[in-house]
Order: sequence, then structure tokens, then C-alpha cells
Amino acid sequence: MPDNVKIAIIGIGVVGSGVLKLISKMKNLIAKRKNVNIEVKYAVDKDKTRLDAINIPSIIKTDNYKDALKDPEVKIVVELVGGTDFAYRLIKEALESGKNVVTANKALLAEKGHELFELAKKMNRSIGFEASVGGGIPIIRTIFDALCGDKIVGVYGIVNGTTNFILTKMYEENISFKEALHEAQKLGFAEANPKLDISGYDAAHKIAILAQLAFNSKVEFKDVYVEGIENIELEDVKNADELGYIVKLLAIAKLDTDNSIEVRVHPCLVSKENQLAFVRNEYNAILIESEFFGDSMYYGKGAGAFPTATAVASDIVEIAKNLSFDTTSTKLNMFFDFKVKNIGEIESRYYVRFLVPDKPGVLSKISGVFGQHNISIASVIQKERSKETYVPLIMTTHSAKEKSMITALNEIEKLDFSKKRGVMLRILDED
Repeated sequence: MPDNVKIAIIGIGVVGSGVLKLISKMKNLIAKRKNVNIEVKYAVDKDKTRLDAINIPSIIKTDNYKDALKDPEVKIVVELVGGTDFAYRLIKEALESGKNVVTANKALLAEKGHELFELAKKMNRSIGFEASVGGGIPIIRTIFDALCGDKIVGVYGIVNGTTNFILTKMYEENISFKEALHEAQKLGFAEANPKLDISGYDAAHKIAILAQLAFNSKVEFKDVYVEGIENIELEDVKNADELGYIVKLLAIAKLDTDNSIEVRVHPCLVSKENQLAFVRNEYNAILIESEFFGDSMYYGKGAGAFPTATAVASDIVEIAKNLSFDTTSTKLNMFFDFKVKNIGEIESRYYVRFLVPDKPGVLSKISGVFGQHNISIASVIQKERSKETYVPLIMTTHSAKEKSMITALNEIEKLDFSKKRGVMLRILDED
């Protein structure tokens, strides 16, 4: 007979209702595959209409989560309320009550995960968080289990569907950021207030989690460099295309040779030959570079009720199986202490665009400033614009330190011919 494991789902929104539907439909299949019977005993939500929509008589519907925490039969609490303050209190109370926890809460784990995982260890309980990154893409388990015998040296992710949709539309339909955002909102791929997504902070929460998992070293969320896509102009998307690149918002975590780590989110020029360049619209992808396996990429829908529900369900089943053997699993093991590198210390190739007067001497002055800061120019394109005094000057550089690049741009901005600050975008290394 399959082991019977009772759970409580707290938060019956888009994902919570998706988890309920999945377990209801797949319960028998899960039991046959894993010899464990998952039973939802409690559905908890403050919104009565959400509870009323649940047509499963055996489920206890309540607006008080403490009912579930007090019930000794409940072994797993599934937190799907979102936000950080209440979710933090809920998970803390659940662990202190002897419950195992499953969560999709990336913001909470990025900001307070260390404390919660320490509490889970103390209470000998598990926290499942597969759904916190990449929706239904099984990236957490891949890093923790499938690649546990390899050394991960880089994680490169398109981990936000909203920004990827916007950049895809700008590239494919030749439209502005504002127009692409409006289309994303109209189709439901962007929130009415899209700030968390377009500013890069959603992706930053996710890469903070992945970096800690990949490198087994603590990463404070405040140390993640974050830059969004709100200032990306169509002109630069088109220029990148002509140069053989596509603009993507990348979440990057790298282990450098000096045992420091880079953890950053920003727009990037990605070669059209790179696997990540083929990731379109709302889809997510995570490319992992490891010492023995090499490059491997994981692709799928990064959000939505059912993709996320599959990840939540996988955690529920894993913890339920562990209960059979009286074991727990702690995926965030921090036994290294790598320093997170400041953005000024990273090295990258760069794309820069200046608006300059069409007259002799301008290029030599800009080149001179770059030379003073050991920045080597790889290519130069000056576009003609009839009857215009100022023309775009596009350059790409060889690898240089970011702080050198910023200093050079500051100095160029002060030159007598400068009309406005140059646009700078990083180019993803293909080494």
C-alpha cells in the first residue's frame, strides 16, 4: 500500500489552484510511480470566493493557516501566498511546528533563505523550492542531483518571461520598448505594474538562489548587481542585429579563476549562434557550464499555473518519499565562502553607441580616451544620416574591466563635442 501523506496548501491563487488540479488529476499516477499517496487535507486562503471554487468535499477549507499547523496529520505545508513578510512568518511557524515546507517564493528565499534553511536544519525538516526558479524547468534538482559530481563554473539564464517577450517583440517586430510592453500587458505576459520584471529584480532573486546552489557559497541579495531593460532603445536592438547579436536580459553567475563569484543581471548582446539567442517570447532557459559535462541547457515555460504546479508537485512527492525513510534533504549547503565580485571588477566585451558631430578628429579623441584606460577597440561603425549634424558612432571593444569602461565613458561625456552620454551594453563572452 502507498504511504499516505497529508498536506496543506496555503494560498489558492493561480499557482495554488493549479497545484490542486494537478494533484487531483495525477494522484493515482503519482501513487503508482512513487508508492506515495498525496492527500490535500487543507486549502487555506483569505479569499472566500477562491475557497468556494474548490469542489473537493474531502478538503477542509479555511481562512486560518494555524488550523493546518496545529494538525499533527499534516506533514507538508505548501506556501503559495507570495510576498515576503507574511510568507516568512508562515514558513518559520510551519518549520517550528515540525512541518516540512514547499515554496515557490523566490523573493523570500533570495532575501531570507539563509535563516529559513538554518531553521529547517535545526528542526530536521526539508524545504522544497524547485518552483522558485524557472517555473516548470527542473533546474534546482538538476544542479543538486544530476550535476552533483561535477564542478559548475557558470550559470547563464533567461529567467524572466516578461522581459524576454518584450525584447523578442522589439527585435522581431521592429517596435519600441513602450510598444512591446503594452503588447505584453495586453496578452497577459506583463503585470499592470511591471516594475519588478523590467527592472531586473525578479531575475535577480532567481540568480541569487541559483548561484548559492551552484557554488555552495552564501550570496547576499544586496551583492547582486541589477540592471533592467527599461532603457533599451530600438536603435541598439537593430545595431546589435547588424553586428550578429540579439539583446537578452541575462542572469549570470560565474565562478572565476581567483575563486570569486560574479552574480549579476543586465541586458547583454548574445551571439546569434548561442543557444540562448533562440529562446523567444515568454520562454525561459538556463545554460549551465560545468567542468566535465560542458554546456547543458534547460528550456521551458518559466511561469503560469501548470508549469509552476509541476515543480511544486515534484517537491511534495520528493519530501513525501523522504518521510518514508525518515530523512530530510537540504539543498542549500554553504561550505564555501567565495567573495562576490563588485561589478566594477568584472571583465567583459562591450558595445557602445555615441551621438557625435560628423567632423574630423572625433573618432581619434574617443579612441585616445579608451587607449588611456587600456580599452582596445574591436570594431567601429559610423552611420551616415543625411542633413544631420550629429551621427551615431558604434563601437565594440575587446575584454576590459568595467570600472575602466565607466571611467572612460565619464571622460568622453565631458569632451567638447559630446551631446549625451554614450550607451553601453555588455557582450556575452563566447569563450
